[in-house]
Amino acid sequence: MNKLKIFILTFLCFLFLNCSKKEAYQINLKWNKSYPDDTIEKNVIGLQWCLSFLGSTITNDSIPSGLTYNDSLISLDINKLGFRKESASFLAKLNYKLKDSDEYKKTKSVDLGRFMALTIGSSYHYYKIVDIPEKLDDYYSLYKFDNLRGYINNSSVSYLHRIISYSNNSNKFKQGFISAEIDSISKTVLEYETMEVMPNGLLKFGVYDVNGQLKSSGNPNHTRAGKPAKCIWCHEVNIQPLFRDQKDFHGFSPYLALNDSLEKFNQSLQRKQDSLWSNKAIKDKKKHTLMEIAYISFMEPSIERLSLEWSIPKEKVTDKLKGFVTHRHHEFDYLGNLYKREDVDKIAPWKTLEVPSDIRNKSPNELNLLR
Repeated sequence: MNKLKIFILTFLCFLFLNCSKKEAYQINLKWNKSYPDDTIEKNVIGLQWCLSFLGSTITNDSIPSGLTYNDSLISLDINKLGFRKESASFLAKLNYKLKDSDEYKKTKSVDLGRFMALTIGSSYHYYKIVDIPEKLDDYYSLYKFDNLRGYINNSSVSYLHRIISYSNNSNKFKQGFISAEIDSISKTVLEYETMEVMPNGLLKFGVYDVNGQLKSSGNPNHTRAGKPAKCIWCHEVNIQPLFRDQKDFHGFSPYLALNDSLEKFNQSLQRKQDSLWSNKAIKDKKKHTLMEIAYISFMEPSIERLSLEWSIPKEKVTDKLKGFVTHRHHEFDYLGNLYKREDVDKIAPWKTLEVPSDIRNKSPNELNLLR
């Protein structure tokens, strides 16, 4: 009898631990309507783009598993979204932090925009999830770089000159790039930016300081590149060509030859994407904008959105926000009069996880909850 009790207790413990482990990978996200034409379907597409930029193979699924939605609630099962094991573990750890928040405990969900802000919009979380090496030397060890490099003296992104290196691998689906930002006079390297092609056909990005240590964003005194989310916003699904004419420099690939190489890399990338992607939301490459609109409308919410988010009438929200300054978005004016997330979270009806004050550019409160 004692043996039977021990067996039953052991079995129940195993069952409990197994269920707890499964639940760690599951999370509910709440969609809150932000503008008149906003729909949950648009936000689900935006979320699929977010997951894809984090390395999910949801790109390849004609009917994505691990993502379901109903009314205003979206349910994710990270283990069914095609993430590598380590990425799924980091996302599960973030899920735990989110579920432990007052917001989640009271609403049984977390805002979809907050999830995006803490993944695609938080550099150190993004680096962990997509597997960016912490040191530039480790990045170099992943690829064999071509001896011939490109020199850019008239960048549309950097205020400095740039030296572009690209890998020369027999595996055409494995490709890496490094941009060294250099002083035009002394030729001293001031920082580095990296770009790689992920197995799912999308790009991932890293920013390193002069000592080769990973950092959250490019120095705004050196570049407009900002954080990885801004790199994604600019590159989208492409390896971009050079948009400006450049001078030719001795010892470097001629400008036109460099541009031809970049175009060939991009053509190869597009062929890879076309061969892999069967998800209609991803095959329509313009729809990545829905991801950006989803996180922008969270980071810069309207009265209407906050009313839904906080479950209180618009009149009360308006009263709570008296004295707060509004603005219009420079790119999406139809979002209306907007507030800053860092301001409104201070007066929210619950405490929740802080998000960076800026998703695309250097943020003074960059978080790292996945150490």
